[in-house]
Amino acid sequence: MADNAVPRLSDTRRLGGRYRLLGEVGRGGMATVYRAHDDVLDRAVAVKLLHHHLLGDATFLERFRREARAAAALNHPHVVAVHDWGETSDAAFLVMQLVDGPSLRDVLHHHGRLSVTAASAMVLTAASGIAAAHEAGLVHRDVKPENLLVDGEGRVRVTDFGLARATASANVTFDDGTLVGSPHYLSPEAVQGDPLTPAADVYALGVILYEALVGEPPHHRDSPYATALAHTTTPVPTPSRSRPDIPEALDEIVRLATARDPAERYHDAAALASALTAAVPEAPGTRVPAIPPTGPGEGADDGNDDDHEGDTDRLGTHAVGAGTATTRIRGGRRRGAGTLLRWGVLVAAVLAALGAGGYAVWDQVLAPVTEIPAVVGAAEADALDALDAAGFEARTAAERPHSHDVAEGHVLGQQPEGTARTGTEVVLTVSAGPRQVQVPSVVGTPEADAVDALEALGLATATERAHDEEVSEGDVVATDPGADAVVDEDSTVTLTVSAGPRPIEVPDVVGDDLDTARGVIADADLELTVDERRFDDSPAGTVLAQHPDPGGELHRGEVVEVVVSDGPRPVEVPALRGEPVGEAAAALEELGFEVVVERRGGFSAFLNPGRVYDQDPAPGATRLPGEIVYLYAYEG
Repeated sequence: MADNAVPRLSDTRRLGGRYRLLGEVGRGGMATVYRAHDDVLDRAVAVKLLHHHLLGDATFLERFRREARAAAALNHPHVVAVHDWGETSDAAFLVMQLVDGPSLRDVLHHHGRLSVTAASAMVLTAASGIAAAHEAGLVHRDVKPENLLVDGEGRVRVTDFGLARATASANVTFDDGTLVGSPHYLSPEAVQGDPLTPAADVYALGVILYEALVGEPPHHRDSPYATALAHTTTPVPTPSRSRPDIPEALDEIVRLATARDPAERYHDAAALASALTAAVPEAPGTRVPAIPPTGPGEGADDGNDDDHEGDTDRLGTHAVGAGTATTRIRGGRRRGAGTLLRWGVLVAAVLAALGAGGYAVWDQVLAPVTEIPAVVGAAEADALDALDAAGFEARTAAERPHSHDVAEGHVLGQQPEGTARTGTEVVLTVSAGPRQVQVPSVVGTPEADAVDALEALGLATATERAHDEEVSEGDVVATDPGADAVVDEDSTVTLTVSAGPRPIEVPDVVGDDLDTARGVIADADLELTVDERRFDDSPAGTVLAQHPDPGGELHRGEVVEVVVSDGPRPVEVPALRGEPVGEAAAALEELGFEVVVERRGGFSAFLNPGRVYDQDPAPGATRLPGEIVYLYAYEG
């Protein structure tokens, strides 16, 4: 059996020595549901038979066993009872209570939006069943209308406890990072991969209440991923925006149940049920509106599928739909069983007429073995036409996998290939094209984190670097395409990463006066600070040195340090009174001063001829070299 094959009814006629499979009810990406009979207890049951490709995953099977045991322990009037579970050499299965009635998806499809009382009753009874699971430590993880069944008394029963949780641990079928659940009902924390608490089920119930009141889910985007991501960015609107007759109390219940922060929601389904009972007192005991019968009842659901338009149970490499196929209709008549019946009648007539020679007519004329046209890569309509023209019964599978290599609407595969008798059914798998991905906002995050976030969504990255005065070096400045753009998986998102501020060449201000230097540095978007002042033969205020040196690099607002001249160092005037005037003048000139001598005569000159009797400036004063020192001396 192929890894993704569904066990055939004849292969599993009796399971566990007691469950006879009577007919298929529904089929999905994880399981096929059968109506069955329990020969031991002589009762009708529903059997959910897991698909073969899950049996090789030990982690999944161990989680499935634990969750099956926990679900079987639940005993509540609003929970589909799990009677038994088991494994054979090539199958694993759940045995459940058979519920003859539609799912809430069927109810909503038939009625559209419901009355305030009916919608409240529907969610209230579902919340009561889920509350029993929460009390037992179980989180459902995949609450959606398809998993809420309506029995013959108009009561809602919750099904599929544990199967979605077990799927979250599967290792062999789905890629890492796959979201488990239906995108219309996923809580923000489920989309972000955070641990799930009962608040995740509360969120889904809040979305279902909104949908029942308004007639459509609050978020619906162009792709399942975009729909799921909307839960993390966009609040669920109040129902009264679309339907003014909704009471304010229900608006508040929807708001609290669908708060994006789990801590702001009702902490579990029991709290939500209490709030609904208080807001709509007539809801308890109200029956869910009936719909006309559409066929035999189902146990559980249709194999953990989500038939809501645009929904998928798994948002990953392979989107899982109902798992059925559509037969092509031509000229207003359905080809398939009717055509084969006509072939059979014709063959019977020929056989009767020709006796032993009839088989040769069948084999060589009516249904010869012939080459099946190879239509992989062809457009769907062209492929169907080619097969039809060659005499084969062509149909397309409902599931349309995403593909990077085959364009949307073109054939990915066909079964069978090679040769077959004319009239043989050929099933075509048609590509849904590349999976669509919404580009996340990564502006302002470090380059490595941005690359990880984009690659986790299946996007490729390229990097360009540019100087930026505001964004730190190594952080993302912009992306192309921008945030929220929807692109094909494997598309390249170009990151513009900051190389930091643009460097500035340091100008040369050595030799400039300080005021001029300040202007030059300011014009370069730098700042100047005086690091040192020193005596120098240069005029006071002259820049003697700078750091960094001219031609070095700084960034806007950084500092250039300069050394500024305070002019020549002042010299202390020595004490020269009483000294011979010639010696005194020579000493001053050696110190760099200019000397002016004034003399006088008189009796004192007779006593101290040629001696200095006074000086200006006085001894100890300081003067710059070149300044005048006056000596007053006696003649002689």
